[in-house]
Amino acid sequence: MRPITLQRLQVFCAVYDHDSISGAARHLRLTQPTVSRHLRDFEAALGLSLFVLDKGRVMPTAEAEIIRGECRFLFEGMTRLEHRIDALQKGVGQTLSVMTINMLSIHFVPEAVRHLLTCLPGMNVILDVGTLAQQLHSLRAGQADVCIVAGKVQVEDVELERIGQGRLQLLTPPDGPLAGDGPLPMTDLDTEALMGSTLRGPVGKVLADALAGKDVSFQPQITVKSLSMVPPLAQTMRVASIADEFTAYFQNNTGFQVRDLDLGFDIYAMSLGPVSHRSAARILIEKLGELLEDWTAGYRPPRGPVT
Repeated sequence: MRPITLQRLQVFCAVYDHDSISGAARHLRLTQPTVSRHLRDFEAALGLSLFVLDKGRVMPTAEAEIIRGECRFLFEGMTRLEHRIDALQKGVGQTLSVMTINMLSIHFVPEAVRHLLTCLPGMNVILDVGTLAQQLHSLRAGQADVCIVAGKVQVEDVELERIGQGRLQLLTPPDGPLAGDGPLPMTDLDTEALMGSTLRGPVGKVLADALAGKDVSFQPQITVKSLSMVPPLAQTMRVASIADEFTAYFQNNTGFQVRDLDLGFDIYAMSLGPVSHRSAARILIEKLGELLEDWTAGYRPPRGPVT
């Protein structure tokens, strides 16, 4: 066994500072026999006498004075280390940069960030919304730590972790030709004019992947790049459009009918390397996964302003 251990030094310093075995025991919340045993073991390991009894008091020897002086630097370092660990546990001085797809920018990412800051109140978080191409650029440039993407991602230099799923839906005027009950067959998509989504976005990409190789196509007159524009633009133009179920729920204030499409997609957390099990990114990803699991199970949060 090593002669010098942190526990032995703590016992030695407590006896030195309190001038008694009993005082050290109370300070360390140990029994007096335990303190005496640690002190005897320390003296035996060093081959030095550290204390003598003088009229009932424990008096330090000259060797003890020297050792206590050296311990001051050790415990100052321990205090600094404890403060640093406490700061790390609270996220102080750490920054997490997250880029998400638009469809999860309402409810999901905000709730996950709120949870993260509850766990790490000193954390700094940077948030942005971007397409897959923008996310890949930010990851590779070191501007993002983790990205949230939807649909197929065929890139070799990133790590993908599936955290949930979603589906596409049709928003249609209640009196429109595509209105009706139940899911909408995919073959009906090319019977009427629809608002389109750019292939740069997850909805357009998921739809294009689903229609590839099938005898179904449509030529939209209007193509949008931002999902948040879909419901209000569709209302103004009185035209049906395809959106993800999250956008359809949170942003469909148009009175349009929502019909399911038999078309789902996976949602992934994307990073350049595996996410540490104890990192801020891990806390965020796991919370996002829980929120998406709750959604799949049928939970729907309020759509009004948070009060």
